[in-house]
Amino acid sequence: MKKVGCLYRVSTYKQAYQNDIPVQKEACKKFIKNKKDWIIEKEYIELGVSGYKVSEKKRDAIQEVKQDVLDKKIDILLVFMFDRIGRREEETPLVVRWLIDQGIEVWSVNEGQRTINDRYDRLLNYITYWQAEGESEKISLRATERRIQLIKDGIYMGNYAPYGYILIDSNETTKIGKIRKKLKIYPKEAKIIELIFYLLIDLNYGTDKIAIYLNKYEFKRRKENRKWDNGMILEIVRNPIYKGYVSFRKRNKTKNVNERNNKSKWIMSDKPNEEIIIISEDRWNKANDILDARSRKGKRVLRLLSGLTRCGYCKDYIVPKGKSKYIYMKCKGKQKTGYCEYEANYRLDKLEEMVNNEIKKYLLTIKKIDLRNIVRNNNKKINMRKEKLVQINKKESYLKNRLEELKNQVANVLMQNDINLINKIGSEIKTIQYSLNEQSLLKLKYENEIFEFNEKINSLKELIPNWIKEYDIAPLDKKRMIVNKLIEKIYLYNDRIEILVKYPITKLIVKGKKNND
Repeated sequence: MKKVGCLYRVSTYKQAYQNDIPVQKEACKKFIKNKKDWIIEKEYIELGVSGYKVSEKKRDAIQEVKQDVLDKKIDILLVFMFDRIGRREEETPLVVRWLIDQGIEVWSVNEGQRTINDRYDRLLNYITYWQAEGESEKISLRATERRIQLIKDGIYMGNYAPYGYILIDSNETTKIGKIRKKLKIYPKEAKIIELIFYLLIDLNYGTDKIAIYLNKYEFKRRKENRKWDNGMILEIVRNPIYKGYVSFRKRNKTKNVNERNNKSKWIMSDKPNEEIIIISEDRWNKANDILDARSRKGKRVLRLLSGLTRCGYCKDYIVPKGKSKYIYMKCKGKQKTGYCEYEANYRLDKLEEMVNNEIKKYLLTIKKIDLRNIVRNNNKKINMRKEKLVQINKKESYLKNRLEELKNQVANVLMQNDINLINKIGSEIKTIQYSLNEQSLLKLKYENEIFEFNEKINSLKELIPNWIKEYDIAPLDKKRMIVNKLIEKIYLYNDRIEILVKYPITKLIVKGKKNND
């Protein structure tokens, strides 16, 4: 059996309910149940510890994990998400690498196993935590047990009402005295919800055809001049709120990800709220069974830019179309409504080639900027601490000289038998000795920090590989993972391509032609 150590962490005490971390703990235990040869050996809990602000050297749980690894007490470290290990780009990848080098398997419930079998794995490992540090103040999948319990009790926790409802005041207040809101059916929109389910179930319409129908007959969306699309239809049909169930975690929404979670990860109320039912449970289930049956079977073609390309005009997806030798990028929004300004005819292979070239430039840029900035910042911090050490040495020298003077005065004062003067000198000696101890501790602190800063730079120089070379030789699946870590979106216009990257540059512009085939 493999012995598993589970690490749970929340950044603030507010995130922990009744001094526990039940959401992460439950997810990890459920994950382990599916592993036949895994058994929980130990649990490490960190409450109110920031993985961004606090160094791993000052985190008791991480140090305990390391000691248990050296003592062969665990074989696997399991976390809810990898950022539970830490969010510091300069040190967390080194912690993960150290664990793997010791023969420890590092797993995340949501992201699978982290391996470092080759150099592009090291590149991906570093990029993951570089990105995590930039997102350290954002909330991703995690929720407190308090919120989950409220959801299970049927209390709606959203700030905005879903389509088909409005928010009104309830008779309850929150823990901070704020009036809690509740949902009420909005008849005008509820009729459109019923129509959508009718078109899907009774007339066998697809989601695209439903969107076209609603736009053709001018059924209004909540946002003015916003057209219906298949994405909105899917959101409505898949949302259990319409059969009366409040839910949470239907989607994984972060800065870099917006995807639907598997139903097994949804948190839903234990029973339906009769007051907010628009669609009966039988019809809702039937509609979702229809969508499940229509889902594309088999493996989809894996492409480098899948999910990243958008139309610069209507903001809908740009997708590859065609089965001939050349595949072209077409606007889904234009196919649905026919009103988009997009007229370009980008060829997929040419587009991937252009984007690849820009990514290589970008990788070279972040390699230079990242290291240069880190070195510059570290040197600045080192110099500041060296200046502090100079000041401490000067103060120590003064205090020691003053202490010698007072000790030389003690004999004369004792002969004079002046109690007040004796007490005064004794008090000053104690103050100086306390101050000397304080200076000694500060001196040790700054010397250790200087050592750590130098170690960090040396480790980073060893860690960071040749970005472009590793990207070039990576297989398509690894290359896609790296691209998704670096790129926010790619907007295609008739005359140009805009690549929005996540850090540190805001936009790259590639000049293009209207037809580039």
